[in-house]
Amino acid sequence: MQFGILPAVLGATTITLASTILMPAQAQAADFTVESGVTSVFLDVDTLNTVGLSLTGTVGDVEAPVSNEFLVGFTITPETDFSFSDEGGFTLLGGSIEHTGGVEFNGGTASALAVGNFSIGFDAARADTTTGATGFFVQDLLTTNAVLFDIAEVTPSFDGENLTIDGNLLVSEELSGVLGNPGLIGAAVGSAQVNASTIEATASVPEPATAAGLLLAGMLGIATRRKSA
Repeated sequence: MQFGILPAVLGATTITLASTILMPAQAQAADFTVESGVTSVFLDVDTLNTVGLSLTGTVGDVEAPVSNEFLVGFTITPETDFSFSDEGGFTLLGGSIEHTGGVEFNGGTASALAVGNFSIGFDAARADTTTGATGFFVQDLLTTNAVLFDIAEVTPSFDGENLTIDGNLLVSEELSGVLGNPGLIGAAVGSAQVNASTIEATASVPEPATAAGLLLAGMLGIATRRKSA
């Protein structure tokens, strides 16, 4: 059996390997998951007072907000599974941002209402061009399990490690029902800002040099088996 083909094969392989090693790899989009952080909330207390909701205090453990533009901050908990890609700057993949702590309205009265352990999620069916709702929402998981606010004008910003999301809080259909005032649907009553650290969720992909080494080893293995045959 002739093995004259082996130098040609190895020569072609060497050219291929050189191209693989020397050509710069193109940047690829990566996936990330929110790990920790704080969501800061501002509520328009004057507007809330007009519909019978007087903000009287906080519930459980709360945080200082990111700035004095907000009233209170809520800790992002490990139950969070909110994920996104940096493709195009920010592309939502799914999940929710979970929090601890809450606020109380009308404390000490018969109409006292505590809400908290908020969950920020997304449901495309909640988007509304009339009110500006984007599909993002804030749900109360402390007492009512109701969606309290839809979120408008959502603005995400990602620097490769830290995610910031700004948005305006609109009265949801569910909350307007609790308040007995359907006319409040979509009313702007505050704003929120998520400040979160993230972790990258990457697939295991061989480095170019490693891939080249595996290819060369495979070619040599084939040649050795042919020679011994």
